[in-house]
Amino acid sequence: MSIYHKPDQEKPSDYDVRFTDAPRSKAESTLEAEREAAERRKRSKAEPTNIALPRTLAWAATLPADVQPTALIRLHGRIANLLALDWNDPLAIAADFDQLLIDRRGNRKGFPPIIVTELRALARHYGRPQPSTHAGSGRAWEDVRKR
Repeated sequence: MSIYHKPDQEKPSDYDVRFTDAPRSKAESTLEAEREAAERRKRSKAEPTNIALPRTLAWAATLPADVQPTALIRLHGRIANLLALDWNDPLAIAADFDQLLIDRRGNRKGFPPIIVTELRALARHYGRPQPSTHAGSGRAWEDVRKR
């Protein structure tokens, strides 16, 4: 019984709409799930791409052949993108190499040896001193991998 009309009155037609709980097909459910996932992606924070961008490939082509980070581009494109972006900024690239080559958080797995080798070659080519174990500041990744 509604509080908006008297018991002897008929319900308005708007209230007479019936909803059915008819089962949806699998295709309808899948389509709805895909729409919801697309909406979540739109609302979520943008993630950096893990594919090397064209400007990153152009940057790598300017490097000597023995320094070109082919495995880094293939396996960790987002890191190669970051290095390419920061390459002409000495402070930013120094921070990038330090963050990538030194474990300051502890108990990290680290990069595969080929990636560490390429990062060190890039750092050497840039003229950046190679990170080593610093008292109190962290361990070089190669030390972490030996554990």
